[in-house]
Amino acid sequence: MFAELRAFSGRQWRTAATISAAAFLLMGIVGETLPGASWGRAVPVEWWNYVTLVLSPVLIGLIAATLVTERPPERSQSSGAKAGAGIGAFVGTVAMACPACSPIAIPLFGTAGLLSFLAPERGLIALLSVLLLAITLALRLNNARTCEIQTADIVSNRR
Repeated sequence: MFAELRAFSGRQWRTAATISAAAFLLMGIVGETLPGASWGRAVPVEWWNYVTLVLSPVLIGLIAATLVTERPPERSQSSGAKAGAGIGAFVGTVAMACPACSPIAIPLFGTAGLLSFLAPERGLIALLSVLLLAITLALRLNNARTCEIQTADIVSNRR
């Protein structure tokens, strides 16, 4: 996995950095975790909020970088990675947000649902979203190595 990361091009690292910064700001503001981003948060920020806020954007950026190629592929097979990254980011953001005043979670679950169901399990849900992102990244990096081997085999068979 680390060999694939070391093989990233400059374009991939720039994409990862840009997407990570954007995801950090978006998740921090919507999740009301960044200082100054709270509009009257009723529930205090906990330790796992910061873990989710630091790890999720980095993983999202790296996943996005795996979708960057030197030339466009003939047929895109990256919808699974996009879905995994999107679901992980959304779940992490909803779980990080204040359960009593979240602009995202209240329409989805209602106030009673948030306070009775989601509030006690928010930390676990947020950490599971980080795990989902890590699994998605591992699968993308593994796929990159598999595609590289298949491409090399095709080129050698043409000669």
